[in-house]
Amino acid sequence: MEPRFETVQADAASSFRCLWYTCRSFAENHTWHYHPEFELIWVVRGHGTRFVGDNIESYHPGDLVLTGPNMPHCWHSDAEVGGHPPEAAVVQFRPEMFGHDFLDLPEFEQIKRLFRASKCGLHIEGETAEQVQAQMRSLFERKGIARLIGLLDILRVLAETEHDVRYLASADYHITNDITELNRHRIEMIHRHVRQNLSSEINQADVARLVGLTPPAFSRFFRRATGQTFVGFVNILRINEVCREMTEGNDCITNIAMNCGYNNIANFNRQFLALKGMNPSQYREQHLRMKQNATTFHS
Repeated sequence: MEPRFETVQADAASSFRCLWYTCRSFAENHTWHYHPEFELIWVVRGHGTRFVGDNIESYHPGDLVLTGPNMPHCWHSDAEVGGHPPEAAVVQFRPEMFGHDFLDLPEFEQIKRLFRASKCGLHIEGETAEQVQAQMRSLFERKGIARLIGLLDILRVLAETEHDVRYLASADYHITNDITELNRHRIEMIHRHVRQNLSSEINQADVARLVGLTPPAFSRFFRRATGQTFVGFVNILRINEVCREMTEGNDCITNIAMNCGYNNIANFNRQFLALKGMNPSQYREQHLRMKQNATTFHS
């Protein structure tokens, strides 16, 4: 993988970093990158596409992810309705901040398992996500030892959950030592070009020329860099955009699919089923039920 190394500095008078920020675009603020720290990121506002290792998914407000050390990741923002910029809360920390003796205590065994699992990236959902988001918010109101205890309690909640966590990247995903500015720039150009042209025909040879590679070299480079074929990558982004438009509007599914670059509806249905495990109508109905249940729960 060819991500960009990011240097993370702990907050003043603290052993870890807490950051609450807004920006024009998550990807412009933090490109495809990695760092030796664990990172817990909560998308407070915004939607788009999330890249964690070789996992590519759409994200929405409330999205919560824990990435392990040196796991490449990036969030690409879609245009915000009403002009509101993306907003996120981030906690970054190194495991050694606790001390090796502390980590070896039997009480820490569950958290050590959490650390090992996070090497693939973890998506946190349901009641666990809601609880952790509230705890993250409180971290910004704490100082000193109370702030450190708050982080430990977040890790305890994540380590104890049994049903609200799922893996993101594949277990055998890893990055190589071939990290260059040129290759990082190529990945950024490819991501941007595909996202900006989802409604049009996207030709792999044209994209290869865009980044200065022959088609065969491009295929090898892209597979090594993302764990995906280029065609598979384009399908993932298109299906994610279809899902976003289906859940945020009432337009018919056929129109949405065609607006996202699918001229063959039978092919669209096959791709959707393969990626989401259900047909588009079932996906829309499921999302509507979840939205209604959430409204009832919070009312």
